[in-house]
Amino acid sequence: MKLLTTSLIAAASLVSIAQAQDVPSGEYKLDPAHTTVIWGVNHAGFSLYRGSFDSVDGTLIWDAENPTKSRLSVSIDANSVDSPEAVSHDGNANFQEDIAKNALGAETQPVITFTSKRLERTGDTTGVIYGDLSFNGNTGPVEMQVSLTGSGDFMGTPKLGFSGETTIDRTKWGSNAWTQFGIGTDVTISIQSEFAKAD
Repeated sequence: MKLLTTSLIAAASLVSIAQAQDVPSGEYKLDPAHTTVIWGVNHAGFSLYRGSFDSVDGTLIWDAENPTKSRLSVSIDANSVDSPEAVSHDGNANFQEDIAKNALGAETQPVITFTSKRLERTGDTTGVIYGDLSFNGNTGPVEMQVSLTGSGDFMGTPKLGFSGETTIDRTKWGSNAWTQFGIGTDVTISIQSEFAKAD
């Protein structure tokens, strides 16, 4: 659930005034080579089953003068699930396809999206981002705790880096797959990401 993707703008907003002078306003693109979105769900009380996504995109409109006015949009290919191999329960090519179709509703909505609504600064390098997460044909609010991990110039390109953590109840998005077998409904989402200023 690439979900969420989602803490990107808040992390950027946590840059101090001094740092903000080194990170100019403008459009920043998510760097997929240095971004990971990892999700986890309880496997019948035995373990936390983890997976990720291979295709994530995002744009941050960064306002260095007033970071709270910055805007973020993220999209994830719901069919780009990467997870440990398992036998398909529904005759699909693999279990990743089961997850995409049954848990994420990829046939109905092939792209998972997150759009920021507002952010709240809680410390020098921490904050909360609030936004709308959409998948499986449903849209609902999400809030994520975020931390700024770095900002500044890297090899001639302004960059922002962050980490984020949240937990969502997937049933609020109509995702009920395998609950009858004890598969958890709470999904933990962990994000590590970088944004680079667009040309």
